[in-house]
Amino acid sequence: MSMADKVREWLEGEGFPLEMRTAAAFRSAGFEVRQSSYYLDPESGKGREIDVVATDPDTLGLVQIHVVIECKSGKTPWILLTSEDALSGYNRLFALGVLSQDALASLADRAGELMNSFPWLRKSNRNGYALRRAFGGDSDVAYSAAMGVAKACGHLVRPPDTEWRAPFILAFPVIVVDTPLIECTLESNGHLRLEDISQGEFLFDTRLPHYSGCCIRVVTQAHISAFAREAKSAADELRAALKPDEEKRKKAWRKS
Repeated sequence: MSMADKVREWLEGEGFPLEMRTAAAFRSAGFEVRQSSYYLDPESGKGREIDVVATDPDTLGLVQIHVVIECKSGKTPWILLTSEDALSGYNRLFALGVLSQDALASLADRAGELMNSFPWLRKSNRNGYALRRAFGGDSDVAYSAAMGVAKACGHLVRPPDTEWRAPFILAFPVIVVDTPLIECTLESNGHLRLEDISQGEFLFDTRLPHYSGCCIRVVTQAHISAFAREAKSAADELRAALKPDEEKRKKAWRKS
């Protein structure tokens, strides 16, 4: 085996190709992409790495829409535990993603129309309440991945030590996996239903500074290009919904 082959084998084992392919898929979908970005951990105060940050292009910078991605490579499947009532009583705007206060207020004014037209907000299917690795895999892997993307989203929405930040910031946490994703739900007859899925989401409700919990999407490697295009369509729809308040903010600046 040549040295290049040995390095290729090592890279495959470390999961770098998954990160590269994910970044490439989002670039092809029209996002600006940064790999191996860093964020400030609000608990430890230390810098942490996040694999991919895909940002919807915006020339003025008043509306910033990010997809924050942690890539997890491995050998065992992932299990998404779901329930019909996983989001029962949970505010759909909070479940949507990590939003700045101005973005939250603006979308709240249009929540009725968005609920009908925007599946990311409606969330009418079964939703997850936990993510696990099968066959005795490290249970902390799913939790640490979820915590990482949640903290990175929080950093983008509320960056520390900055003189100016965009009024409308939205960040969507995503975990990309290169092994099968299996949905597990309890049927009415008490039996477990298992189904291979290409993507799903689960509510990650943890207590961090300025973080109240939201849904984290889990996407398989085979579906990542389709998901990147879906995310771009979602960003376009959100940008259109925020446009009236963005125009108001621009007019206010011109007068000041």
